[in-house]
Amino acid sequence: YGRVIGCDYSDAMLNEASTRIRPVELNSEKTRLNLVRCDVAKMPMQAGSVNALHAGAAMHCWPELEDSLAEIYRVLKPGGRYFATTFESSYFKSVNAVASGINQNVSQQAFQSFTVEYLRELVLGAGFEEDKVKIEVVGAACVIIRCEK
Repeated sequence: YGRVIGCDYSDAMLNEASTRIRPVELNSEKTRLNLVRCDVAKMPMQAGSVNALHAGAAMHCWPELEDSLAEIYRVLKPGGRYFATTFESSYFKSVNAVASGINQNVSQQAFQSFTVEYLRELVLGAGFEEDKVKIEVVGAACVIIRCEK
């Protein structure tokens, strides 16, 4: 890609990313890289302007899932791809079992949990077509989502 934009709502995450990216990688001759603070539900990008979008282990933190996925669909070019990873609901059940020993309930934290069926409903509701959506569980509870506009 000629340009890569790293987006996050958290300044701390953007600062962490900038410390991990070597200066030569940040502005290489091949790829321009920008780090931008933004809300995934309100991305400062033109409609149909993005080739690919990746959300790694992030969806369970988004407060406005439907709006966020609709926004992803909006900014993708025709044929653009959305890739994401998140956790299936069974993951949080197993974490709760461990956390119960330290008197914490993960479901009371700021995380959402999903079934594969619910994730499929969300991406279809955002505009992606059934035959261009693939959702699979890898391992115990890692969900990989692949969609094409």
